[in-house]
Amino acid sequence: MTATPVVLALVFALAAAGGAAVRYLIAGYLNNEFPIGTLAVNVVASLALGVIVAADDPVRTVVGIGAVGALSTWAAAANEAAVMSRSGNGLLALAYLGLTVSTGVLAAWFGLKLGPVVF
Repeated sequence: MTATPVVLALVFALAAAGGAAVRYLIAGYLNNEFPIGTLAVNVVASLALGVIVAADDPVRTVVGIGAVGALSTWAAAANEAAVMSRSGNGLLALAYLGLTVSTGVLAAWFGLKLGPVVF
């Protein structure tokens, strides 16, 4: 039995709300002068999305785009880098963005290798 588009959209919205709530809680708890919480959720989300690519639809849609897409937050990473830069920490902002991108790509690559084993 397949889900109707309306049911799939509702499940997608719930998954996205869950991912966003987890991101908010982790970043709020861990972030301080350096946004380690945002970095952590972006790396975990990159790994998870790499794994989920191997899954069948609708798992890929609901979990990958919904939950994991809402968990990751590149907009917040860019905002945090801008705030660091405006407060005189431009080099730290560049290092943060470089670390975010490089660890995210590495995690996604590892997830792509792990995905076929999981699914």
